[in-house]
Amino acid sequence: MARAVTLGPQPISTSVLPDRYRSIFKFPAFNDMQSICFSTLYQNDINAVISSPTGSGKTVLFELAMLRTLVSEALSNFKIIYIAPTKSLCYERYQDWCARLAVLGMKCGFLTGDTSAEEVATVKQADVIITTPEKWDSTTRRWTDYDRLMTLVKLVLIDEVHILKDLRGATLEVVVSRMKYIAPHARFIALSATIPNAEDIAEWLGQNWNSRSMPAQLYTFGEEFRPVQLDIHVYGYPIRTANTFQLDKHYDSKLPDILDSHFAQKPIIIFCPTRKSTVSTAKILAKTWMKSREAILACRMDPGRHFQDYELDELSKSGVAYHHAGLSLQDRVMVEKMFLGRKILIICCTSTLSINLPAHLVVIRGTSAWIDGQVQEYTEFDMHQMMGRAGRPQFDTSGVAVIMTTRDKQSKYEQILCGQEVVESCLHNHLVEHLNAEVCLKTINDIESAKGWLRSTFLYVRMKKNPSQYNIGITGPSKTIEDSLDQLCTETIARLQISKIVETSDRNELVSTIYGRSMALFYIQFQTMLNFMNTGAGMSISDILAVLGQSSEFKNFRFKQGEKKFYKNINAAVGIRYPLKAVDIKDFEAKVSLIIQFTLGRMEFPVYDGSGKHVTQFHADKAIVWQHVQRLIRCIIDCKIQSIDGVSVRNALELARSLQAEIWDNSANVLLQIDGVGPTTLRKFLNRNIQTFADLASMDILGIESLLSLNKGRGMKYLQDVEKIPRFAVTLKTLGETRDTSSVKIAVQVAVKMLNKTVVKMYNRKLLTVGFLVELSNGELVEFRRAL
Repeated sequence: MARAVTLGPQPISTSVLPDRYRSIFKFPAFNDMQSICFSTLYQNDINAVISSPTGSGKTVLFELAMLRTLVSEALSNFKIIYIAPTKSLCYERYQDWCARLAVLGMKCGFLTGDTSAEEVATVKQADVIITTPEKWDSTTRRWTDYDRLMTLVKLVLIDEVHILKDLRGATLEVVVSRMKYIAPHARFIALSATIPNAEDIAEWLGQNWNSRSMPAQLYTFGEEFRPVQLDIHVYGYPIRTANTFQLDKHYDSKLPDILDSHFAQKPIIIFCPTRKSTVSTAKILAKTWMKSREAILACRMDPGRHFQDYELDELSKSGVAYHHAGLSLQDRVMVEKMFLGRKILIICCTSTLSINLPAHLVVIRGTSAWIDGQVQEYTEFDMHQMMGRAGRPQFDTSGVAVIMTTRDKQSKYEQILCGQEVVESCLHNHLVEHLNAEVCLKTINDIESAKGWLRSTFLYVRMKKNPSQYNIGITGPSKTIEDSLDQLCTETIARLQISKIVETSDRNELVSTIYGRSMALFYIQFQTMLNFMNTGAGMSISDILAVLGQSSEFKNFRFKQGEKKFYKNINAAVGIRYPLKAVDIKDFEAKVSLIIQFTLGRMEFPVYDGSGKHVTQFHADKAIVWQHVQRLIRCIIDCKIQSIDGVSVRNALELARSLQAEIWDNSANVLLQIDGVGPTTLRKFLNRNIQTFADLASMDILGIESLLSLNKGRGMKYLQDVEKIPRFAVTLKTLGETRDTSSVKIAVQVAVKMLNKTVVKMYNRKLLTVGFLVELSNGELVEFRRAL
């Protein structure tokens, strides 16, 4: 079923489609690549894998498959799942498809890692669900809660499937393998950049639900199908230092020569590894390279100020700008607008730049960047996304992409960009977590079904062809791949059993313990789960902060140059409740603890010469901490409920509430949670002894306006905002008591009453839950319940 395709057939006109369907395409005919795939995607129901160069129009292939589903399922409800590696790519598809598919009566839902309860409800009403592998993994780990939804899935669209070889590839692999189980009649369409072993992906997906042993239809397209010719250059420099500062200086010194070689008086995008380097590189180019091109720039910028950021405003007058997530949204949008209008010639940016912003020349200035708290190499997906800005069909007739790297990595990137790097599986690196999740889902219930599941993965396909890649110990003349796979599976299940994350039931079936279920539900790494299970009893909030900081999820956190002084100043500040010893401020756990405490204390940043440069990085690191910490604390709560440790549960619940609100639970500053209440307004309230939400709710409008010196009518907003915050009263009544020689039994009635004038079901876009905890004086947990 594989086809290596060459140019040939006449392009197919969009007029072959019914008028209603044709309206979503803004062109008269499909290009050569789309025409070749037309019959398979629109006139058949088999699975397909298409490997094609960036910019060749692959999105249209997804849309043809969607139209086929619309035709086939015209009289029934259905769901289409679109999976892409990043939120930004998902959001681009969401915006585009919301606008264009509306004429077909199709609704789109956007499901990402920060999805709220409202978004979940919206997605349930959507025909097309747009999501990342991680969020769909999280959703399908609870698929029994969404069994109706899963039965409606008829089409799964996998974008950039070659990310299977990247760190996040294991999640995509597991999600697709799981969908083949829980939605067996679904059709799979996978699109990839040019790769040499696309046939392995076709073998993994299978032809359809009834012919899994046959490969999916495969098309591989060469560079001749790229509508705009893209010239790619990889420059390797003989640099032997790992010092990022020295690397930056070297790359900056080489940039003018590169720009001279490839400049065509057209827009240029330069990707830099950090926010700081976007600014420094832009300044260097403005002072040197751009000065020799003053004639080009003479009529570019309009007079006056255009940006809130002063340095950016000054640089923009030279036709150079920088763009990163630390800028205000207004400034980022203005940079993009002026670049499109040719008033800015060069943008130095991080990867936050709009995916659709086009340029003639793209320069990737170094192949490593500061990602998730550490210096990492860009993935192949990242490289293709950045290069994809060069030579966009609707804007240019050609494009140039330049990659600057070290000499030792030059051949690696030449292979990747020529589509010569084989896609391997990463599943074996995270097999223990994913096998546990499948046991929880009951897709695995014994060793044999575990082995069967493993044979349904991409890992199995690649192990058969390249066993040495996976280091699974094939030794001895009689040992086969199948033997090694069985051994890998058996040993991994044994690790889960020894750790009491999985156990064997009376029916001799594998089942998850409460620890295993929490590990799967909250997406916890195996070593982190072991740490949680082995913590001592009676943990204080300080102890819990230390355990959170030790989580494997943060193991890549590092102190950057000069940051230790910054964090030592934070540690010494009055607002830190649980200060660390100065000698301990060296590892990632210290950084995590201080980020959490600083945030919950609503503290102000230290001020000393040079401190300001660390603030932007603090915000970036805080975002990473908050990606994980809410899940981690909930898992700790479940672990401590299981070990009937009332003290730890109570303290973990208090910390969880604080993390959710981003302020200490019993802080005198709780009113800062209300929009519009800053330090000055808070001080006025506290001076009048208004400390709690109840205190504020008891005030009248005139009293608020008088206290805060507001115009008439402005005080109403504060009362409206406080009314949105749920307030409860709890009463407990003893109903009876019985005693015997060994115990005392007490029956109690607990009533929880909402004090708000109208019932508040959600807060901060989250459904409200009430926790009920009973603890003995010795710290033993007697009862814990959650209620909506």
